[in-house]
Amino acid sequence: MTNSMDRSVRNTRFAIADLQKRIAVLQDTRDDLSRQMSKLVASVPENEIDPTAEREGYVAYGSYAQSVIARKENLRATLTDIEAQASGLGDELRMALDALDSFERVRARQMADKAEQALKRA
Repeated sequence: MTNSMDRSVRNTRFAIADLQKRIAVLQDTRDDLSRQMSKLVASVPENEIDPTAEREGYVAYGSYAQSVIARKENLRATLTDIEAQASGLGDELRMALDALDSFERVRARQMADKAEQALKRA
């Protein structure tokens, strides 16, 4: 029983560490995409531009602006996906932490029972 519980605790701790790493990667990715989005918004603050629009110093500004707008839309979609993934991983992490807590409570109860039995024998 103890070996299987130790194995379960080890597996749960490994799962927790893995989930924490994955959440950290998602957070870093979200931060990077947010920085990219800020740069794009500074470059083309509008959400719609006529493809034939012109701007001083830009050749084919309208085409450039349309590509920036499309990129911003893709980034928004990716950020939404990342939020959904992070939320799911957060739920998994909470469940794993709850499982680990349960294992530790069971282990504490077993140790208390052993100590009580030892006292009864003495």
